[in-house]
Amino acid sequence: MTARLLPLLLLPAMALAQDQQAPSMEASNGRQPGFFNALGSERPAGAQTEITANKEASFDSESNVAEFVGRVVVKDPQFTLNCDRLKVILSKDRKGIDTAEATGNVIIVQEKTDATSPKAIGRAGEVTYKPSAGEVVLRGWPSIQQGINNQVATEASTVMVLRSNGQSRTIGGSKTVIADTAKQP
Repeated sequence: MTARLLPLLLLPAMALAQDQQAPSMEASNGRQPGFFNALGSERPAGAQTEITANKEASFDSESNVAEFVGRVVVKDPQFTLNCDRLKVILSKDRKGIDTAEATGNVIIVQEKTDATSPKAIGRAGEVTYKPSAGEVVLRGWPSIQQGINNQVATEASTVMVLRSNGQSRTIGGSKTVIADTAKQP
């Protein structure tokens, strides 16, 4: 791996830690409610992001684009991402990410961030992350599982948008299952 690529491996985590500039809907514990609510918050000092790919890793310094191909795994203290291909477009100043695009069998897992947060899992054929917009867009039969609650696309064209302020929007057919965990008297 060249020295030019090494700093790139840390950029996805740095970009996730950027201030999203989105409206805040903070919960009483200071965290934003919703899926992937901890991205960018309380990042451990010295945290590292590791990206592995079994076919190819390339970086074009003119266009500021990095691509990883073949069983791509991104391990970060705040999440794990698996996909077939990851394309990262850096900002012009190379101090963060403009856009990250994961394609092919995308699975994003966020472990519990505290005792009250459930584990969150997102699946899709394609996921786009734009830090400047503060949103993650899932396409291609997307589904979201947060704890015991699930939302699943019922059409291939359904799009799910998850915002950093805790809001989400589903465009197209979907089924939502919300489990009642209250104990009956």
